[in-house]
Amino acid sequence: MVPELEDLEKKGLFSKPEIKSIIKKRTKLEYAIRRRIPKKIDFLRYIEYEMNVEALRKKRKARINTKRGDDEEFGISEFSIKQRINALFQRALMKFKGDLALWLEYIEHVKSTKANNLLSGIFVNALQIHPTKALLWIMASSWEFEHNANPASARVLMQRGLRLNPTDELLWHEYFRLELLYVEKIKLRRRVLGVDDESLEKQNNGKEEDKMDVDWKDDAIKLPTITGEEAEDWKNASDERKTVKKMEESAAEALKEGNNPILQGILATIVYDNAIQAIPNDLEFRTKFIDIYRQFTNPEKGCEHVVETIQRDMADQPDAKAYLASRHLFVQKTEEDGTSKYIACSDPAFVPALKACVEEFNQAIQDLPTAEMHERYIDFLQGWIDITTEENMQLYLRKVLQRVFKSAQKKNVLSPKIYQLHIENLMDSDKEKAHQVAINATEAYPRSAELWIVRIDLAKVDEDKAKLFKKALDRCPESYSLWDSYNDWINKQHEEEAMSTEETDKMYTRACESVTSLLPSLTTSTEERDRIKDLVLSGYVDWALRTSGIDGARTAYRKIIQNFYPTTAFYYTCLGIEKEHGKDDSIEYVYEMALRSNDRKEELYREYITHLREQRKFKKADHVLWKACKEVPDFDTKATN
Repeated sequence: MVPELEDLEKKGLFSKPEIKSIIKKRTKLEYAIRRRIPKKIDFLRYIEYEMNVEALRKKRKARINTKRGDDEEFGISEFSIKQRINALFQRALMKFKGDLALWLEYIEHVKSTKANNLLSGIFVNALQIHPTKALLWIMASSWEFEHNANPASARVLMQRGLRLNPTDELLWHEYFRLELLYVEKIKLRRRVLGVDDESLEKQNNGKEEDKMDVDWKDDAIKLPTITGEEAEDWKNASDERKTVKKMEESAAEALKEGNNPILQGILATIVYDNAIQAIPNDLEFRTKFIDIYRQFTNPEKGCEHVVETIQRDMADQPDAKAYLASRHLFVQKTEEDGTSKYIACSDPAFVPALKACVEEFNQAIQDLPTAEMHERYIDFLQGWIDITTEENMQLYLRKVLQRVFKSAQKKNVLSPKIYQLHIENLMDSDKEKAHQVAINATEAYPRSAELWIVRIDLAKVDEDKAKLFKKALDRCPESYSLWDSYNDWINKQHEEEAMSTEETDKMYTRACESVTSLLPSLTTSTEERDRIKDLVLSGYVDWALRTSGIDGARTAYRKIIQNFYPTTAFYYTCLGIEKEHGKDDSIEYVYEMALRSNDRKEELYREYITHLREQRKFKKADHVLWKACKEVPDFDTKATN
C-alpha cells in the first residue's frame, strides 16, 4: 500500500491523517475477512469501503484539475484502488463460488469501470461454476454481441447454454432475439451502404430518369462523321458493355434481400423450430416468439410461421384457438416499453379486424364444440364490451354474445362459468330472465356455490332467500364464499330489523352446529373447514358484541367454547375482544380454555405468562410456566423472561 498512499498524499488528494485512517480501516477489514469461518458480509463491507474511497478520490481529483486548468499526471493511485476492489471480489468468490448474486455484482462492477479485458475471463469462470443459470449465458452472449461485436461467439455461447439447459424458455427466447438482432444490424448496415432493396431500386429509377430527361438538340452538339472502322470498334465495345451490364445486373440481383435466406430470417426460424421440439406443448412459450418478432421490422412472415405451427400442433386446445382467433386485433409492431399489442378502438382498422376475430371464433366453436372453447369466446367478447365505448359496436358485440350463449345451450356445453357469465350479462337488461337462468343453472349444477350465490342475490323475498341459503348450504357445505355470504345476510337482516335478536341468535346457533358437524374430530381437520368454522363462530361473537356489548360477547363465546370445539384462531378473536373491552379475569379464562387445545400451545403459554407478569401476578405466572415446561417439550424459558 505504501507507494499508492504516498502518491495520494503527494498529489494532495488525501491528507496524512486521512491516510492513517485508511490504513487503520483497511487493517480492521482485513482481519474481518481472514477469520476462521469467513462471512460474505465482511467482504461486501470491505468492497463498499474501497468503492467509497475511490469515489472520493475521483471527486477530489476533478476539483484539483479544475483549479489547475490542466490534467493531472498519471500515477499509481489511478488504478491501485480499482485493482484492490477487483482482488477483493476475486477473494470473495474463491470463498463463495456458489453465490450467484456475488458473481453478478462483480460483473456489474467490472462493466461500470469499463475493465473490458477482465469480463471474458469472469464469464468463463462464472459459467463453469453455474452452467445451469440462464441469466449468465445471456449476459455473456450479450456482452460478446454488443460490446465485442462478435455475433459468432455470442451464438456459440447461446448454443452451449441450450445444450446444458434444453428446456429453459428464457434461453430459447433470447437466442431467438439474438438472431433477429443480427439480421436487423445487417439490414441497417446495408441501408447505410446503400445496397438495400430500396436504395438499389432508387438508383435504378434514377438511371432511367437520366436517360429520359436528356433532351438532345441537333444544334447543341455537332457530331463528327464516323468511318466504317470506327463503327466496327464501337460495335465490339457495345458487346463488352452488354457483358459488363449483365454482370452488374446479376450482382445486383444477388444483393437483393429476397434472395438471401439469412436476411429472410432463416436462422431465427431454425431456432424457433428447435425450441418447439424441446418444449412442445406450451402455448405461452410459442406466443412469446410472436411478441419478439413484432419488436422488429417486417415481422409478418415470421409470425405467420409461428401461427402455422400452433394451428398444426394445438388444434384441439381452446386456448390456442382463442389466441389464433384474437390475433387479427394485434398491432403490426409492438415495443418493449409496454405499448398495447391490440389495435385501438378508434383506429379504422379495428372494425374489420374485430369481424375477422368473430368469424374465426365462430369457426373455432364449430370445430371444437366444448365448454372451454365457448368460455374463451365469451371472455373475448366481454372484454371488448367493457373496453369499447361506441354504442353501435357494443350492440353488435352483445348480439354476438347472445348467439354464443345460444350455441352453448344448443350443443349442451353450458358450464357453471358460462351460466354465471350469461346471468351477469342479462342482469342489466332482463332480471326476470336472469333469475330463470340462475334457477336452471343451480338445477344443472347443484354443487356450484357461485351459482347459488347469484341465484340468492336475484331472489326477491327474504323468506325465499332463507330457504335458498338452507338448500345451498346443504349441497355446498364446504364453500367458504357461501358461508361468508350467509353470515353477511344474517347481519343485514338484523340491522334492517327483519329478524329479532332472539331469531338471529337462534340462526347463528344453528349455523355453529352446522359448521361444527363439518369437523367431527380433529383428525379430519382441513384448512378450508377451519376457515369456515372460524368465520361463523367469530361472526356470532362479533354480532353479539355489537348487539349486547361485552356481556353479550362473553355469553356467546362461552357457549361456543362449551359446545362447538373452537379452533385456536377463534380464541385469539376472543382475546382481542377482551383486551379491548373486557377485564383481566376473563382474559385468563380465555387463555385457560385455549390451552386445552393441542394447537400452538408454546405460543399461547408464552403470551399467557407475559400477560400475567404485566399484571404483576408473578406467582400465577410461575405456576403457568411450570405447567408449560411439563406439557411442551423443550419449552424456551428464556423467551418468557
